Amino acid sequence: MANKVYYRGFSTQAWMETKNRFATSNIETVKRDLLNHIYTAKGERLMMPGFGTRIPILAFEPNDEITRKIVEDDLREVINYDPRVRLINLQVLSLPDNNAIVALCDVEYIEFEVQETLRIEVPTAG
Repeated sequence: MANKVYYRGFSTQAWMETKNRFATSNIETVKRDLLNHIYTAKGERLMMPGFGTRIPILAFEPNDEITRKIVEDDLREVINYDPRVRLINLQVLSLPDNNAIVALCDVEYIEFEVQETLRIEVPTAG
């Protein structure tokens, strides 16, 4: 199963990291799709005004319970939207000393039976 390609995609970030390819496949593609969804602001995608999250516009908002709850709700929505992954655990931590909110998303890539922790950091005003 490890050699079979279920998903194909491309990423300019892959080019920036490797300097020799744009192509992504399988887990790398699913992860990139999740991150693209997370970092797309609601209303930014043409013909899909509800697609995306509020996370990109939270930079420099107060580091409080309301902002933390927005991050948690939006991450749950994105992960539940994608049938290729399953949320195992989600921790949203406020780091006032670093002026950030950090989310640790434990997800399982269903077809591959692989678990991974995604770390998403949102800068805040403190």
